Amino acid sequence: MRLVIKKNVLAITSVLLLTCSYAYAEDNCSAAQSDAEINSCWAKEKSSAESELNSEYASAKQRIAKAYTTHKELLTQYNTILLDSQRGWLKYRDNQCKLEAFMADENTAVYASLVDQCTARIDRERIAQLKSMPYE
Repeated sequence: MRLVIKKNVLAITSVLLLTCSYAYAEDNCSAAQSDAEINSCWAKEKSSAESELNSEYASAKQRIAKAYTTHKELLTQYNTILLDSQRGWLKYRDNQCKLEAFMADENTAVYASLVDQCTARIDRERIAQLKSMPYE
């Protein structure tokens, strides 16, 4: 029971920290003075979020492997489902960000900035999900 409570507290804390991190990025980018600064800020936030996402995905796979060391068949199944889930999630993220940027001309810096902002936000949400894997 205590382990479940500790994991829930850890998951909630992770979500709160990621929310605060995104809020900080949003505040930081909103303080930019020019379009170029705004675009650069969101490009950096997207890059940072994607690096963190890739790192957390690898960490989740390590935790999953450790949790299923004695159940190789279950590990294979879990990893297959995780990979399918991640591929589906990436497709969702990319299309959602296209929707959020739809109002801007696709060949403009505004469009790119809107996509970057959306990608950073959704990546940080996924990072919080990955931090709670393996699910129990």
